[in-house]
Amino acid sequence: MDDNTKPRFFFFKASIVIGVLLGLLLLVQTVTTYRYVANSIVRQEAQREADRKVQMVMRAARASQMRDPAALRPVIDELLKESPQQIAWVRVLNPDGAVIAQSGKTDAALSYSSESIRKILQNPDVRAHQSLARAGQVLVTLNPMRLGAIEIGIYLAGVSTNFGLLRQNLIVGCSAAFALLLAVLVIGLRLRHYLRGKRVEEQLAMARRVQFALLPPGRLHTSHLDFAGQCIPAWQVGGDLYDVFETSDGQAALVLGDVSGKGLSAALLMGVVQGAVHASGGDDPSSNLERSVDRLNQLLCSKTAGEQFVSLFWCYFDPKRSALSYVNAGHLPPMLIRGTEVRRLETGGPVLGLLNGAPYVRDEVDVLPDDLLVVFSDGILEAANHRGEEFGEERILAAVYENENGTPDQIRDAILERVRAFLGKELPHDDQTLMVVRLQPAATGARPRYRHSEEVFA
Repeated sequence: MDDNTKPRFFFFKASIVIGVLLGLLLLVQTVTTYRYVANSIVRQEAQREADRKVQMVMRAARASQMRDPAALRPVIDELLKESPQQIAWVRVLNPDGAVIAQSGKTDAALSYSSESIRKILQNPDVRAHQSLARAGQVLVTLNPMRLGAIEIGIYLAGVSTNFGLLRQNLIVGCSAAFALLLAVLVIGLRLRHYLRGKRVEEQLAMARRVQFALLPPGRLHTSHLDFAGQCIPAWQVGGDLYDVFETSDGQAALVLGDVSGKGLSAALLMGVVQGAVHASGGDDPSSNLERSVDRLNQLLCSKTAGEQFVSLFWCYFDPKRSALSYVNAGHLPPMLIRGTEVRRLETGGPVLGLLNGAPYVRDEVDVLPDDLLVVFSDGILEAANHRGEEFGEERILAAVYENENGTPDQIRDAILERVRAFLGKELPHDDQTLMVVRLQPAATGARPRYRHSEEVFA
């Protein structure tokens, strides 16, 4: 773990510990509140409900001036009938503790002695306790009355329905506490993977900067060549490459390649190809182009074992001879545009890295002043919109002809803008690389010198 990652790792660990503590605190508080509601508030409400029912019976007894407690049987039957979900049973007891009138059944009914009844009659406080019945917990209260005592059993479950919303909130609180704890634990378990992913992202960002540093300027101008190029990777790094450089004998090397696949592996192979192209200079490189391509093919076949391949257009422009020598190794044919005439540069051979010993043929074309060379990868030609239509050569040529008097960078920008408009909201699925070069043969044998006029990066 590097020094930059340690503070971030400590911060995440501290956040996870705080999250666990908050989750536990929320869970404990919620459980405590639930127990208080279940064991205290519900019991208090059951006590009040029992008091109200007892008062109803006593008012009915006074209203009818009953002197015989047994005459209360219809009253307590009606009371039980009105509230069957709340009242488990009602019993009227005489001072000796004998049952005079009873409504409802229970297997947990209590018996009282005459002494206990006498104590209750002497004490106006209500005596209450819990007892278990078949239908659930029951709060039993014994209340004094003029002719004895009245016992009533209240179902706690029936009373707790009044606190349904509160209990629902408590359940939600418990669920939230468990969810928070679970989320924090998952984050804690995935923390190292997350930090490893962040380091990979940082490395990819650095690889992107290195990759673009290896590419030539987006605009380059000499007395015999006006060049504009751009590479837009589909991912952080890409497998497309373009390059332009001057050889020792004054020729201009132009290269555009496309490594199969995308991402880091394609970018690494792209670096190998670019290095091999630069190392294949020597005297009169255009004449040795076939041999250079063949050596590059052998190198890739030995290193990639057929798992990846490279399509490559490689050419040399000789302003002294007004000639363009090239080999097209399985790449989309570039277009050499001269007014309304379009020549596709197709001669060459198969893609590199698949067939060891495959033959490659060099071709040479004459160049006239202001000839325009347009080279592109399949990420531009085969860019597909939401209807599945591909961009195609016709749209490339349309952008070229609409800007035929413009500079190569203006033509390049016009083509790329058309590609973006054509894709709309669709994301590109492949790297997009484009080179636009205006060629100017030399009037004399003077050797051109290169100067960088603008840098454009994707």
